[in-house]
Amino acid sequence: MNLYTSLTLRYLKENKRRTVVTIIGIILSTALICGIGNIFVSLMDHQIRGTIASDGEFHATFYDIKKNDINTITNSVGISKSALSENLGYAKLDKDDKYMIQIKEYDENAFKGYQIKLKDGRFPSNDKEIVLSEEYLKKSSKKIGDSISFNIGKRVDEDGNSTEGNRWAYENEKIINADKKDFKIVGAIEKPGFESSGTDAVVTGITYLDINNIDKSTNVNVSISVNKPTEIYEIAPKIAKNLGLKVKEISGDDYNNDQGTLYENLSFNEHLLRLQGASAYSHINNSIYMIITIVTALVVICTIATVYNAFSISISERKKQFGILNSIGATKSQIIKLVFIEAFIVSVIAIPIGIVCGTISIDLVFRFIQRYFENSFIADMNLRVVYNLYIIIGSILIVLITIGISAILPAITAAKISPLEAIKNSSNLKIGKVKDSKIVRFIFKTEGVLAYKNLRRNKKKFRITLFSLIISVVIFISFSGFMELFIKANKVQSGQMNYDLYLYKNGFVEDDKIINELKKLNGIENFSINNEYSIGTNVEENNINKSYKELIEKYFTKENKNDEVIYDFSNNLFFFPGDEAISKLKLKTGKFDKETAIKENGIILRNKSYYEEPGKKGDVSLTNYKVGDTIDAYKIEYDEKNDKEIRIPVKLKVLATTEDLLPGHLSSSYMGLDFITYDEVGQKLGFDVNKDRIYISTNKEDDTRKVIKEIAEKYGYNITDEIEYARENEQSMMAMKVFVYGFVVVISLVSITNIVNTISTNINLRKRELAIIKSIGVTPSGFNKMIYLESLLYGALSLIYGIPIGMGITILMNKTLGDVINLGMVIPWNAIMISFVGIFIITFIASYIPMKKINKENIIENIRQESI
Repeated sequence: MNLYTSLTLRYLKENKRRTVVTIIGIILSTALICGIGNIFVSLMDHQIRGTIASDGEFHATFYDIKKNDINTITNSVGISKSALSENLGYAKLDKDDKYMIQIKEYDENAFKGYQIKLKDGRFPSNDKEIVLSEEYLKKSSKKIGDSISFNIGKRVDEDGNSTEGNRWAYENEKIINADKKDFKIVGAIEKPGFESSGTDAVVTGITYLDINNIDKSTNVNVSISVNKPTEIYEIAPKIAKNLGLKVKEISGDDYNNDQGTLYENLSFNEHLLRLQGASAYSHINNSIYMIITIVTALVVICTIATVYNAFSISISERKKQFGILNSIGATKSQIIKLVFIEAFIVSVIAIPIGIVCGTISIDLVFRFIQRYFENSFIADMNLRVVYNLYIIIGSILIVLITIGISAILPAITAAKISPLEAIKNSSNLKIGKVKDSKIVRFIFKTEGVLAYKNLRRNKKKFRITLFSLIISVVIFISFSGFMELFIKANKVQSGQMNYDLYLYKNGFVEDDKIINELKKLNGIENFSINNEYSIGTNVEENNINKSYKELIEKYFTKENKNDEVIYDFSNNLFFFPGDEAISKLKLKTGKFDKETAIKENGIILRNKSYYEEPGKKGDVSLTNYKVGDTIDAYKIEYDEKNDKEIRIPVKLKVLATTEDLLPGHLSSSYMGLDFITYDEVGQKLGFDVNKDRIYISTNKEDDTRKVIKEIAEKYGYNITDEIEYARENEQSMMAMKVFVYGFVVVISLVSITNIVNTISTNINLRKRELAIIKSIGVTPSGFNKMIYLESLLYGALSLIYGIPIGMGITILMNKTLGDVINLGMVIPWNAIMISFVGIFIITFIASYIPMKKINKENIIENIRQESI
């Protein structure tokens, strides 16, 4: 061991507190980068696995391909795997109109690629054998080993229109051009991902597709995956061109991608490609990369702030030691070498611990949940941490570079200072009169002036500390904003499941008997009567949202009336959901009572509309209507005598607004406004209020659901149980929140620890200075007040800078994500309030602990002390 190493080790041992603070800072920084990287990769893994389970692992599919053309596709350059499949058609189950089975043919690769999981038995080995979905076997008396026959044909509605591809079964559907086919049941499969979660009306059966046994005239579907997902939009169109597929004509909202020519009978697995960073829409990829860049930059800046803060304060306070070494002949390079040896030693200790904390700890949390909460939604999600070598190596490199920068900069500064000045250790202090603040003097008196001057006399240390606090505030607000955006985007993408039972009855239902019984049940959280009617509105130009004027003019007609431009909004819906549903709505503005509503044709306005265009979707606010405004609406009736439509004008008054969706509605209405009001208002306006369809949200307890089903049967209502879909939707959202709040928790812990370390270390390093202040007559209460006021000023200044910067970054992410999903402006007000309150609480605690210790120590000893 050489002299430099032994000297560094001696220093680290003698100054254990400072060493521990530095090591903790590095551990947290490493854990932050590695942990967030692993959470992100794990989230993407969860999303990709879910997408593959639902849509398959293939990147593109060619439909109705001739047998002779299959090799042209599968042998093309860049193809990594392929699979063959065919949709044979549909069949009724036991002549029951309510249920159908879709029969498919898969080859071996298709069974693997579409994630077909065997529950019992085996997979078919020829086209005379079949595996059936477990949902089918629940409805049938058939079992594995039995023979079964299906009349397989095309599926149409009562008017002869094709309903193939629809996972719901409708009344009066029929099968045409049916051929009988016999199978032997050889296995049961788990419910495939492509079966709709919200219904078991259409189940699945899969037989084996042997390409050698099919006729040349038989067409099959060929699914492919490529080595590099980003190349799929080059490879697939080239294959389509070689096959002579018909070019697809694009009109209106009919689109597939914006990468070159589109072809009939060719589709892309856009959802999977988007998750793999290979979306057809370049702006989606750009937005994803921009978001990742912003988040990565925030994490790196937080890391630099945490590590630099620890090293710079440490080295700054050792300038006297460096001065002594300089005075006895140590060179600048030797001083820098000392610092680097210290950095190396603490890195060797801290980085491995940080890597372990950032990887294994997350995995342990997931394992703990799955073991001790095995019946919970989270346990059923099969969450797993993906250990990514690039994340680990990247985390180590970023922290090492940060440590190098954090160590070298203050070390160079220390090496440049003359030995005499360094030994005096006064280079950081402002000599002479320090200006005070009249505002601080007026509000906080003498102690406040002392606190203010203490901050200003050492500007460098003050800036380092303040920068660290500002970064903590910015990181917390920015990440919280990003997480709110992420959750809201997921809701828009997947919809919001807000009911689990659907009751319906044929014919007109006018009485309230079933409604009154449902109101008495404690287990019902909310229920809505599905009364909806189309209604148009004439919207004046000054009432439209100018931000979406281009979109409005694209979708709606306009005309000039009395020198004013009027837009015809024809897609609006009028809802009469019942008193119970109205009472559960969270009003954003205004108030809504029945008496006023009946008197003034009052409504609750939901000014959110869903829209979608190539590569972009979201909720938009099309109008500027507010509480008190009158809406010029109209309803359409048909005049059979004159064979024409008649517009009947209706005046509606906005009494309140909301952003809530009624039970049964998973997303906003497409390019239209929603008007919600009481039944009595609807009847007054001439609408028929029918209670034949009811959506119910329960507590999901079996007893509650059993009672509801008994009530429904009592009044002749049919029941559709959506509990599985509701749980799956809730499960998916829970998965999002586990990852999202995992991010926030990690960021919060790092921010809090960074603040505590910064403030407490700053106070501990000033023991000598503070002891001198106490020695000149400052009272204990005055001293405590001075320390608290220093922390208060730090907190206030960090908020003054941190909140605007954090909001600015959040707005930037809003605009970036807005190119893909329009969510409006999402500002994390809760996070801002938490920052506002939390920063003062944390700085108070951070100053209280060392201050309490200093008050117990001897003033003379602290004046003599050179280091903590």
